[in-house]
Amino acid sequence: MSYLTRPSSLNSNNRSGKFNTGASRREVQKTGRVYGTENLTYPIDMGIDAGPELDNHVIFDIFFDESSAFQLDGKKGEPKAWKGHTSLISPALGKAGDELGSTIAKGVNNFIGGDKADNAEKPGVVAKTAQKAFASTTKFTSGMFAGARNLKKLNSSIALAVPQTMTSTSAANYTETKLGAIAGAIGRAVTSNTGGEDGATLAGQSARLVMESVAQIPEMFGVNLNNIMEVTTRRVSNPHIEQRFESVAFREFSFVYDMAARSEAEAIAIDNIIKTFRFHMHPELIKSGLFYDYPSLFDISLMFKDEENKFLQKISSCYLTSFTTNYTSSGVFSTLRNGMPTEVQITMNFREIEPLHKHRIAEGF
Repeated sequence: MSYLTRPSSLNSNNRSGKFNTGASRREVQKTGRVYGTENLTYPIDMGIDAGPELDNHVIFDIFFDESSAFQLDGKKGEPKAWKGHTSLISPALGKAGDELGSTIAKGVNNFIGGDKADNAEKPGVVAKTAQKAFASTTKFTSGMFAGARNLKKLNSSIALAVPQTMTSTSAANYTETKLGAIAGAIGRAVTSNTGGEDGATLAGQSARLVMESVAQIPEMFGVNLNNIMEVTTRRVSNPHIEQRFESVAFREFSFVYDMAARSEAEAIAIDNIIKTFRFHMHPELIKSGLFYDYPSLFDISLMFKDEENKFLQKISSCYLTSFTTNYTSSGVFSTLRNGMPTEVQITMNFREIEPLHKHRIAEGF
C-alpha cells in the first residue's frame, strides 16, 4: 500500500507525498484552520472544530527537491533558513555552480564554432562534429553541477499537538587558550598593570619567565630546570588562560509523541504520519546510483491558534536526524482487526541547518 511510487506506476490521484486511504476530508467548521493536511493530523480533529486544548500545536512543513523522480504535489518555496539574515551560503554557491557550468558550456561551444553549426542549413561533417561536441559538453557540465537547486513545499503539512516535553538548548563552543607567561608580562607592562611592584623586582620576575621558557627545551642530562625552579621557590608562572570562541553549536529539538488511535480513521492518520516522516528523512538515490540527493528539509512552526506563537523561540529549517517508533510503549502490543497498531510512541530528533547569531536571535529564533 505504498503512497509513493515511481512515476511509471503512479496514478494522477496519488501524488501528494502521503498515503491515499480514500478517506474523505471533513469540512472545516469553526476554527478555520486549514493546513492541507488530509490524513496527516493527530489528533485527527486538529483544525476541524478543534477545542481550546489544541490551540497550541506544531506544524511541520516539508521542502523537497523539485528534481525528485517522485511526483509530489508542491509549490515553489524557500525554507526559513534561506530567508532573513541567514549565515548559509549553500544556496548562493548552488547558483554559482549553475552559472559556472553554463559558462563552460558556452565557452566550449564558441571555441568549436557550435553557433555556426546550429545556424547552418545543411551542416557538414565539421559542423555535425561541433554539434555533438557541444551536446556532450552540456551533458558533462550538467552531470558535474547537477543537484538540488530549487525546493518545493509539499502541499500537505503535518499537524500535531504540542508534546508534553519540549526543550530547546542554545550552546556555544569555547576552548581554553594559553597566552603564555611572557605574553602576560608584556600585556601588564603595556597597561602598567603591575600591582605596584618596583622595577627591579619586575625585572627579576621577567628574567625568571625567560629562563622557564628556555627550560622548555628538551631536558639535557636528566635535569629539568623548570621543575627545579618551581619546586624550590614554590611558585609557578601564570599561564594566562582565557576562553577562545570557536563556533555556535547547531540547536537540536526532540519531539516525543504517544499516539493512541481512537478510531480506524485515526489509526490510518498515525500510519500516514509515520511513513511521511520516514520517507522525507531519507535521501534519494539518483538514476546512475553514483550519488544521493539530500533528504527533505523541515520547517517547524510552534503555533498558537492560527499564528506562530511569538512568545516561543522560532525554529529554523531542520533535517530529521533520527526517527524511532515503539509499538509496545505501554508494555502491550495491540492492533485493530486489520492488524494496524492501536498505539505507538514516536521519537523524532531534528537538527537545525544553520548556526544562530545575534541577527537571527533578533528575528525571533
